Amino acid sequence: MRIFLVFGILFTHSVHIGLSSQIVETTFGKVQGGFGESRDGRPFSQFLGIPYAKAQRFMPPTEPASWSDVRNATRNGNACPQIQPNLAKPSDNSIFTSEDCLNLNVYTPKIPESNQAKLLFPVVVWFHGGGGDMGKAEDYDPEYYMDTDIVLVTFNARLGFLGYLNLGTEDASGNQRLKDEVTMLKWVQKNIENFGGDPARVTLNGADSGGADVGYHLISSMSSGLFARVITQDSLVLMPFMFIRNPMYQAKHFGKQVGCPMDTKETLYDCLMGKPVEELLLRFHRYTSDVTDAEFLNFGPSAEKGAASKAFITENPYVSLREGRIANKVPWLNVLSLNAGSFSYVYNILQKEDQRQKLNAYLNNILPKYLDYEIIANDTNTVTQAVKEHYFGTEDINEKNARRFVDVISDRQNYIPSLRFSALYDHLVPSYVIIVKYVPACSLSTIMGYNGEFEGGNFDVVSYQFPIRFFGYCGIDKNSSDYQVSKNTIQLLTSFAEIGKPTKTWGVNEEFRRYHSSDEIPFIFAIERDGQMQPHFLAEKYVIRLGFWVKLHEKELAYENENYTENEF
Repeated sequence: MRIFLVFGILFTHSVHIGLSSQIVETTFGKVQGGFGESRDGRPFSQFLGIPYAKAQRFMPPTEPASWSDVRNATRNGNACPQIQPNLAKPSDNSIFTSEDCLNLNVYTPKIPESNQAKLLFPVVVWFHGGGGDMGKAEDYDPEYYMDTDIVLVTFNARLGFLGYLNLGTEDASGNQRLKDEVTMLKWVQKNIENFGGDPARVTLNGADSGGADVGYHLISSMSSGLFARVITQDSLVLMPFMFIRNPMYQAKHFGKQVGCPMDTKETLYDCLMGKPVEELLLRFHRYTSDVTDAEFLNFGPSAEKGAASKAFITENPYVSLREGRIANKVPWLNVLSLNAGSFSYVYNILQKEDQRQKLNAYLNNILPKYLDYEIIANDTNTVTQAVKEHYFGTEDINEKNARRFVDVISDRQNYIPSLRFSALYDHLVPSYVIIVKYVPACSLSTIMGYNGEFEGGNFDVVSYQFPIRFFGYCGIDKNSSDYQVSKNTIQLLTSFAEIGKPTKTWGVNEEFRRYHSSDEIPFIFAIERDGQMQPHFLAEKYVIRLGFWVKLHEKELAYENENYTENEF
């Protein structure tokens, strides 16, 4: 037994040496990577921190400098500037300040041999979440995905004000992050075959704001021909806060926060260009944990002015969808968590009586900001009253019914945008909807100290795909049902990446049916509370809630469906 163990160690070591010594040619120079081991002990090659573009503050990306020597690709590249919170221990927040951060990681089961026919694997490009202002590639380790035959790409792109500031000028036209992503996807098309990936089978897979980014790439002609299918998880372009109707408002308030003069766009731009990024990060105030502080000064995608050929988007994404201006009509898998609205800030309302009292007292001021209808409603008080009556009846929000506030957030920010998107898209190409209800042992509610649980909570489905080591996540026990749900989730998503259709991963007897929004009651699949997958029709209570919001969009929120005319600077 001892001899066998030694042989096993030597054999594994020799495999790793072979992997780590491989050198791959890329557009800008050769890279030498390292090795890793999957969750179930499978070796793979990994190439970290490969530059795909160069960032100039507030400008579109340019080509990085090429290199003549073999580049060491065994260390993670710089994360883009951000403050990353530690929800379990807020005093341990991290700050990242390097603007030289446009890099990517490639993980592959096998590098093609030069003297052999290439066996190419499907490619999954991961778009991380984080509300558009935090997150980094190294947070998403590949161990779970590398149990399967796919090539995984993770990347860093600009965030927050650096990724989205739109002054309507050539120097700051907006959507810098999305243009970074286009450049990254072009790099994938040119280079991924050398890593064993199939450029004809590239799947974009994104969660939260990353899912919204994926939706924008469906619409934008700038992304044409760069991918073959998409997966979105708990977010889409129609989600509130994922389209900034008045970017000039954001820019001016940001300038005020960081102490810049705002006589003209030019003076604001010059001031922002002259400030260290760390100062901008520390003085930028998005929101606090107090329910009355609902400013939500977030940055995100916006319509660009000027030459359409240089713009990523030029109009409200709903208008693009309604008018059929969708550049990339590819199969779509839409994964929705049942309680995706259980965001971290919502737990203050669930757990703290003083926050519930403030919410009731200032509901007409707070709800339009929380639900992003402040500037698009015909009358905000009418909408607020309708929402309160529909979800709470005549009651104030209290300890017993506070969980319904998660329903409000989930419906407005996740369910309704996804189903509205489906209504405009699913007749064009195959689309599939999966609802996640499973309750893992460790979730965001656990970390936030909430004495309760949510079926399909916010961020749970991401933790089935990656061994999350931030936010205080506790990981997956191999002897638990979480492990099997995680394995099945990976198989489900990678099968879609391979053939454009989910497989019967959970042993479902019925074929995965396309989602049709035109059905009187839509047909879906659900990962149930017990970890099994079951096909069924959308539950009646969700159909009723969907109908409520559809009526609001037809009347009180109709302006959300149109382009916004902003005031000049």
